Amino acid sequence: MDASTRNLGEGAKSSDTLHIARWLTRSSPNSDSHARATARLSLIDFLGCSISASGTGDAKVVADRLCVPGEVPALGHPGKNLHPASAAYLHAWQAHAFEMDDGDWDTWGHLGSPTIAAALSAGWYADATVAELTDAVSMAFSFGMALGRAVNPGHYGRGFCTTGTIGTLTATAASVRLLGLDEASAAYALDFAVAQAAGVRQFALDGSASCLIIPANAARAGLESATLAASGLLGGKEAIDGDLGFLRVLGGTAGLLPTIAMSDGNLDGIYFKSHSCCGNAIGPLHAFIQAWKDLGCPRLQQVHFELPKEVARNVNHPNPSIELERHLSLQLAVAMHLVHGGIEARDLIDLEISMEVSQLMGTVGISVLEPDHSHELDNGKIGFITLLTSDGRSVRQQVPALGPPLRDLEISRKFKALVEPSLGKIHADQLLSVLSDGSTPVRDILKIGQRQTEFNR
Repeated sequence: MDASTRNLGEGAKSSDTLHIARWLTRSSPNSDSHARATARLSLIDFLGCSISASGTGDAKVVADRLCVPGEVPALGHPGKNLHPASAAYLHAWQAHAFEMDDGDWDTWGHLGSPTIAAALSAGWYADATVAELTDAVSMAFSFGMALGRAVNPGHYGRGFCTTGTIGTLTATAASVRLLGLDEASAAYALDFAVAQAAGVRQFALDGSASCLIIPANAARAGLESATLAASGLLGGKEAIDGDLGFLRVLGGTAGLLPTIAMSDGNLDGIYFKSHSCCGNAIGPLHAFIQAWKDLGCPRLQQVHFELPKEVARNVNHPNPSIELERHLSLQLAVAMHLVHGGIEARDLIDLEISMEVSQLMGTVGISVLEPDHSHELDNGKIGFITLLTSDGRSVRQQVPALGPPLRDLEISRKFKALVEPSLGKIHADQLLSVLSDGSTPVRDILKIGQRQTEFNR
């Protein structure tokens, strides 16, 4: 196929899909310093989360049973090199394993896990640098969050898991950017991605491990979509906005994307977690900590949250019996904070619930916010928390959607806490250091992140 056949001329029919493809392939490197900084923090956070889960039994099953050998170093797995698509699948699985990876409110999901996992494999194949990787991730995030704003809350409300649906498209977008596809090929790649975008949120109700399969599949499908298009496979040009495309079929809307200008920024909705938890638990936990401190950190008789139905459903696990429920349980997070005076990154991993923790969890209750109380909330607040102290005092305060944002220092501290048990202190410090140098090859990042058989702690 010659270049004139693949290149879209000025007379070609325009579509949202082509508009996105043009933007992805023709835009200059991201000039928004805030967006670049956010994408860099997402990269650091992803690597910490993915390496930390590499030693779990589930990760070993995925690596040994599902992954095809190749040349890409598997994060946290000494001596194991995988096919790029298999590496993307495993790395995304690991990143989401403990619910410690970043999320964003515009998409209502976790774009980092599938997007960065695919981008690392594409970056290995293309011999890209960290600066090029960061640029591709920030562009993909901007696209995904614009798409999230176009289809939500309806898309999420109908039960779609946006980490899988939109995440497949952002994984493709980052791979397209890194592999250097032309405009037509980028449109075809997006078409292949839409065909594979999948994921429903039933796992939130029954604790299914499908919550890990979803980002893993999105990462692999995204990378493969870009690879197939780069290899010459022809696709469609209206997969996002066509009559049977993403916006209408999965999004339940039509033609809204052009009204949402994509830029090099728009990453303010991305949030990071200090420990393993559902994003919906961050604001309520922060509200509890602040209210408890305001009262002078007294002994408590009861803690009660009133939260919106969707939030309460995600975090209401009063008797967590499986790992996923432990990571989602707001009751457990409050109890752990009271016992230990705080929660660090790994505190809810391999946790043994002591009698003291169990008793404290029994004092924490969650109910659905009554509709007639919603009008009392200030802008940015989602519910209420009531604390009753042992000496008879009580306070009722509003709950924000999120707590204070984590900055560079907190994310670096989290990274070291997650990575040092696998890599040792020397390699963890080395990995964090090279991530700050944009000229570092992506291949070096993956080589350092592959746990060594011998290291000096």
